[in-house]
Amino acid sequence: MFEVRDLGVMIDTQLSFKSHINAMVAKAHMRAGQISSCFLSLDTETLVRAFITYVRPLLEYCTPTWSSYSITMVKRVESVQRAFTKKLPDVNGLTYRERLSVLRLESLELRRLKAD
Repeated sequence: MFEVRDLGVMIDTQLSFKSHINAMVAKAHMRAGQISSCFLSLDTETLVRAFITYVRPLLEYCTPTWSSYSITMVKRVESVQRAFTKKLPDVNGLTYRERLSVLRLESLELRRLKAD
């Protein structure tokens, strides 16, 4: 299958963004892991700000172009924020929706819908 990268977004001959989403999610998971391991502070607010600053832009770049079309891809993109918030010390026992509420974050899916 032939793929083309234009302005940082990969697209294949079937007009699918699957490879772009997979690469983006892998890079975002790696960067979120670096935040967890590199920051000495366990302050939840600091870690969330780092996530918003360093990870979320990876997941939101050109979203109106590639916005997920399948449930599998939506869950894959959301898994980055879900995994990161689960590791935070103050909210690790809560459900994902409860964690988002406590941390005053929106789901990535909702942010993509607003961007659209």
